[in-house]
Amino acid sequence: MKSILLAGLLFSAAVSAAGDPNLRVIATNVQSDAGQIIVWVYDNKDDWLSDRYRTFKNVKVAGKRVGDSVTLELLLPPGEYALSVFHDLDNDTKLKRNFIGLPKEPAALSNNLRPKFGPPRYKDAVFSIGDQLVEQKLALQ
Repeated sequence: MKSILLAGLLFSAAVSAAGDPNLRVIATNVQSDAGQIIVWVYDNKDDWLSDRYRTFKNVKVAGKRVGDSVTLELLLPPGEYALSVFHDLDNDTKLKRNFIGLPKEPAALSNNLRPKFGPPRYKDAVFSIGDQLVEQKLALQ
């Protein structure tokens, strides 16, 4: 009986551990409760900043904002990823851009990448995820 109980506890622990998020994204500088925060996850440079992201997650800001921050958590397979995060103020799931392609809605990239000249490079935004929780704290601008 003890071995059955122990096996059940071990199985239960393994199942809950397999579902625990391993990426926490904290979007800071969120100025209003309007709209939603959207995280686009990329896993290769050819798709970087396109609409061909690997996965995404969104959360309504209202009721989730603490101070100027909104936190989202994801579970991803171990690997290398880059993020594009934005505050979708009008809830249309699209990042508004100006005539030269710069975001018109508050946005940020993983590793708080802020390119000075030219488009942001995937290799500068990429980070690794393994079995431990990784946190990306990104200031929207």
